[in-house]
Amino acid sequence: MVKPSPALLGALRPLLDAEATAELDRELAKAKPDLTNILLRAARQASSPLDRTLLAAACRAACALLRQRHPGATIELRVPPFAAVQIGFGTGPKHTRGTPPNVVEFEPQEFLDLVVGKENWASRPRRASGVHADEAAAAFPLIS
Repeated sequence: MVKPSPALLGALRPLLDAEATAELDRELAKAKPDLTNILLRAARQASSPLDRTLLAAACRAACALLRQRHPGATIELRVPPFAAVQIGFGTGPKHTRGTPPNVVEFEPQEFLDLVVGKENWASRPRRASGVHADEAAAAFPLIS
């Protein structure tokens, strides 16, 4: 769940079209607003890289959505310096402590391009270790 902050809203509003701005206003009117979907849509529609505030929020939102859709701890996906998440795909050893056996690490903008479907797993540069690390490809894109 991505909570609104003045800095986040200030960076987000200029990127939104009229429909998305109306959706943002409806979400902000709720008791517990969640900007996850709006952030990921803005990342998909952006024609240039997001600024640091939006990039951080969108990476954290995407990692939270990954954790929700793929619970478990067989693969650790890292997006330094903003986020890391452990996800599961039913195979491989469960990570409990120390350095996990299956790790995938992305640069933030490359991760978002993968999340929103601008790029595919094979074309994204990443650092990966572990025999099951590439199973995380099944999770992407998160939105279409």
